[in-house]
Amino acid sequence: MIALFFALSLQAATPDIVISGRQLSEAYAACVEQGCPPLRDAQASIAFAEQQFRDGAYLKARHTLMRAISRNKRHAATDPKPVSALYEAYATVSLHDGDLDAFKSAVGEQVRTLRDNLPANDPAVVAAAFATGDMWLAMRKGRSAEISYKAVERQALADGNAVVALQATLRRVRLANARGDTAGAARLMAEAEARPIAADPKLRNLLQVVRLRLAAGQKDNAQIDQLVRAIGRDGSTRPELVWAPPYRPSALAAAQDEARKFDLRNPLPARSSDVDPIKWVDIGFWIRPDGKTDEPEILRGSRSTGWAGYLLRQVSERRYTGFSTSGADRGVYRVERFTLRGTYQVPVGSLIARRGDAARLEVLDLTQPDTSGSSNRS
Repeated sequence: MIALFFALSLQAATPDIVISGRQLSEAYAACVEQGCPPLRDAQASIAFAEQQFRDGAYLKARHTLMRAISRNKRHAATDPKPVSALYEAYATVSLHDGDLDAFKSAVGEQVRTLRDNLPANDPAVVAAAFATGDMWLAMRKGRSAEISYKAVERQALADGNAVVALQATLRRVRLANARGDTAGAARLMAEAEARPIAADPKLRNLLQVVRLRLAAGQKDNAQIDQLVRAIGRDGSTRPELVWAPPYRPSALAAAQDEARKFDLRNPLPARSSDVDPIKWVDIGFWIRPDGKTDEPEILRGSRSTGWAGYLLRQVSERRYTGFSTSGADRGVYRVERFTLRGTYQVPVGSLIARRGDAARLEVLDLTQPDTSGSSNRS
């Protein structure tokens, strides 16, 4: 799962922008009409686009964000963080909408805006270092993601930034583990743990989570339980996903993936007559203090949600890191958006790009960071 989300996390929040419903629509329209400063425009536009996205209006959300980018991209030199945040949000919606070209372009502009206008050691630039690799991973191009993460690692070591170098190595560990290269993952993990920075208590939880994911890949349930109990139970720490069953690909997607392995032709190319509407559901579930999930349910979705039954089973079998809580607390409640969609392409017999091809699944955590703590919701 890619960790893209709607947020100006690197900006100071503006309280009077935190509004919803009709007020949000009116505030957004007023901001556009009055020519808000870039930060306020970005906050209002992203909030309005997020509401549209949550309602399943992906194209409207993309339109809102693209208009905001057009208004503000000339301010990249003076306000790079708000402009970059607009590109990041546009990339997120484009990915769920199936427009991979727009997704790739937006991520490139997001990174370029920060790198060209901020010092190399600015936290925003450092945080964006992984965006390109994460993009390739979302596009299922593991080799390109590996090259990108390795480049970040090499540059961070040259700059003396041990923390970023370690984070890059751990991304390579997870990538190797995901493609079944257990020996390569173990070798990279040993390299990471041998670095002096690995002894930093602040990074202890990160290293333990990666070890836990490696153990989960071996389906060693006893070791998984042991490591879940061993990981620090800090109530302020957001639960980290340790293991989940793989998502079930569609028959066409599986056939295309198999054909791609052997450089064969697409077994069923998109045609001009194809119609491929987006399907989406929001699934809410509890993460219990022991790291297991409970009560997954479909909260809402597109017109038909019958296709998403297997996702409830997938969520119910996940394992997260444990955390501390009072005896009365149920744990942490989370809501995730699952989008099943094809990708934009020009089909046979047409000159117009449209969504088609095999349906792929995208997942996004909709739970706001400030609501990720323990809750007594019943």
